[in-house]
Amino acid sequence: MRFYVSGKWGFTLIWGYYGSVLPLAFVMALPNAAIAFVLGSLLEDEVYEQDQATVNTAWSILGIFSTCMFFVLNFRSTIAYNRWWEGGTLLQQTRGEWFNCFSSLVAFTNPAPELVSDVEEFQHLLVRLMSLLFCCALQQVSPDRDRPFEILSPAGIDPQSLSMLAKSKDKVEVILQWIQRLITLSMQNSIIVVAPPVVTRAYQELSRGIVNLQNARKIAEFPFPFPLAQVSIAMLCVHWALVPVLCSMLLGRTLAACVAFVVICFLWAQNFIALQLESPFGCEPNDLPMHQMQTDWNTSLRALMNPVAQRPPSFCFDPDMHHQFSVVMSNLAIPNKKRATSYEFETS
Repeated sequence: MRFYVSGKWGFTLIWGYYGSVLPLAFVMALPNAAIAFVLGSLLEDEVYEQDQATVNTAWSILGIFSTCMFFVLNFRSTIAYNRWWEGGTLLQQTRGEWFNCFSSLVAFTNPAPELVSDVEEFQHLLVRLMSLLFCCALQQVSPDRDRPFEILSPAGIDPQSLSMLAKSKDKVEVILQWIQRLITLSMQNSIIVVAPPVVTRAYQELSRGIVNLQNARKIAEFPFPFPLAQVSIAMLCVHWALVPVLCSMLLGRTLAACVAFVVICFLWAQNFIALQLESPFGCEPNDLPMHQMQTDWNTSLRALMNPVAQRPPSFCFDPDMHHQFSVVMSNLAIPNKKRATSYEFETS
């Protein structure tokens, strides 16, 4: 995904090339401007001899067709942006639901000293399945179903199960079933000790996550309707052919070339924007940052596996001090990354 800083005025964005649609628009606009200039040169002696009715008719044709073009392209751009935004929203909602599930299951584990080894085995299997789950979810909406993402090493997981998963066409559903079965068995083995009605929260968050993922698949698998896409590109081509002719009839050659360039450039730029945003799960510069989402997911999972994160902090209560509810600046109360104490823990 193309990340950028607008700055105070935003003018620096004009020179950005990576992820820009302007180079593509220039490719369409420059030949059109050249044609308008040539036609304007040929009609230079006749342009002022046109009667007023012809001029008005030409202006009307150009104005009406440009208005129709703008309406069609604006509609397509709006739909494309909604698809892009909804795709990102659904993936983030999926992430939130599944992380809440993982966090709850870690919190539900038995703190008994005699079960420390079993609880740790459960958590390490669960964290690897959750990493694999989100990876397969991203692959499911990606145009390339074999697109690689970073996952926590699955070393230790049954090779036969991994082999079956690799052959499956519904990897997310298989991993989801593994996790739900793991929760059920862990309840029977007293690894999870909270009441069953409370554990249902984890099942619900898993189910809400998969529902959000299925809605994201709707965007990935249902393209922008073909008739609308076909008509919009056909209108663009007709408009591209009409603009230099009409501009050369109404304006001088230099002004005709400038007007043709501006009109074609920005109409086609809007078309290219729609083309890039309609499919948000690819690898183009303006697609969603799916690799970063997977990396952030793994980072969040590892952070929750830290033993310090799994127990509430100790607290020394002083009634005289704490009843005052005094406030301090966060950068003074909480040490920053450079000053914070690091805790080493094994995740492999």
